[in-house]
Amino acid sequence: MADPLELRQITDDLCRRDFCAFAIRAFPVLEGCRLELAPHIFIICRLLEKVHLGDIRRGLVCIPPRYLKTYLISIAYTAWLLGRNPRTRIICASYGAQLAEKFSADTLRLMRSPWYRRLFPDTYLDPKQQNKTEIGTTVGGYRLATSVGGTVTGRGADLIIVDDPLKADEAHSPTARETSIHWFNSSIRSRFDHPKKGRVIVVAQRLHAEDLPGHLIATGGWEQLILPAINPKRQDYDIVAGGLKARFAVGRILQPSRHDKNDLAQLRKEMGEHDFEAQFNQCPLPPGGFLFQNSWVKRYEEPPEPARVEAVVQSWDTAYQGDETNAWTVCTTWAKCPDGYYLLDVWRDRPSFSALVKQVHALKAKWRAMLVIVENKASGISLIEVINEKARQPWLIWIGPEKGKVERAQQQTVKFEKGLVWLPDQAPWLATYEAELFQFPHAKFDDQVDSTVQLLASMDYPLFHSRLRFLA
Repeated sequence: MADPLELRQITDDLCRRDFCAFAIRAFPVLEGCRLELAPHIFIICRLLEKVHLGDIRRGLVCIPPRYLKTYLISIAYTAWLLGRNPRTRIICASYGAQLAEKFSADTLRLMRSPWYRRLFPDTYLDPKQQNKTEIGTTVGGYRLATSVGGTVTGRGADLIIVDDPLKADEAHSPTARETSIHWFNSSIRSRFDHPKKGRVIVVAQRLHAEDLPGHLIATGGWEQLILPAINPKRQDYDIVAGGLKARFAVGRILQPSRHDKNDLAQLRKEMGEHDFEAQFNQCPLPPGGFLFQNSWVKRYEEPPEPARVEAVVQSWDTAYQGDETNAWTVCTTWAKCPDGYYLLDVWRDRPSFSALVKQVHALKAKWRAMLVIVENKASGISLIEVINEKARQPWLIWIGPEKGKVERAQQQTVKFEKGLVWLPDQAPWLATYEAELFQFPHAKFDDQVDSTVQLLASMDYPLFHSRLRFLA
């Protein structure tokens, strides 16, 4: 028979080393009942582990309400980090002071428990730094709670957690949305003690196409963990170190024991399509709906075999160099096949003009593109002139924009409806691309859509097909 003391020591050691084990064991300490396990819990814990190891410095988690996001990220994770290293400095922010103070109180209650003190005997709480907003340790670490719009002047952090930056009933207020984004950009991101090492996690339910998570998705550079109540496509998620994945099939319910298919259908009726899609499926519908439907898109797991590819074509939508408020320069790479157009890659940046010229040649060589299409406007005019400076390149096609963006896009929706547009199941750039595509024309940026529409429109031009025959 196993020695109970020895088993306890083994369990305690595991909880010190492994956050997921800690979160599972800490739940009954805090709530008085066992944690009901579900795959999304392990998926979130794996992301937090990668943040702790420094593999991820910018993490975005979007998940329906009441799925333990706050317990895992704002409460258990911060307590675990301070237990492992009591010098850690953490800033936690939520939309209101009262909510932020509650999360802080729950964390303090966990850290004061006999179980936690046994687990982390070297983490001592400073009695002079215990109040509604701060949990301090005797060696200078802390968990500081604040609200969106609140001040954090003079306080630095190793980790910043923004949990629910916007109230649900303020989601339709442009002022409230803009305030949370401005506060995040101007106040929070400048709080790192070490700018190159600081980490930040934003966790929320989606509330509007132009909320803070939407802004971060459009900006790019974030590790995105999007967990809808009803999975719209096949998706693999990291679940443990070593490559093991959790595979979610199309239509999979996130946690049927919490909300099954009938529950979600009833919630959709009660909340309305807009709020349900935003808060539960993490896909906010912009006012007036959207032009491109997710259900029209075909999906591929592996790129088409070379024998099926008639041509690899790249479409460039260029912009003038500028800061993050300006448009992006985008190159989409496509495989033209008998059954449609397969999106292979999206390159998106704000390069200098000289870097842009080099990137055109580099991406063409990387993908062995037969044709490169450039819009004949803005910096695209100069790009065409430079590439053709010594000799006209047969692989370069330029197109002058006709009509407005929306009208041009509307003309290409038929290719989507016919199932001719194929996107990968997974790609590093996919979430940002899809967010822009499925919210067009209401998204903040539309450069990826412009590149896509330009490619599809080119297929209607006789010049495109004659050039392909010439180069074949």
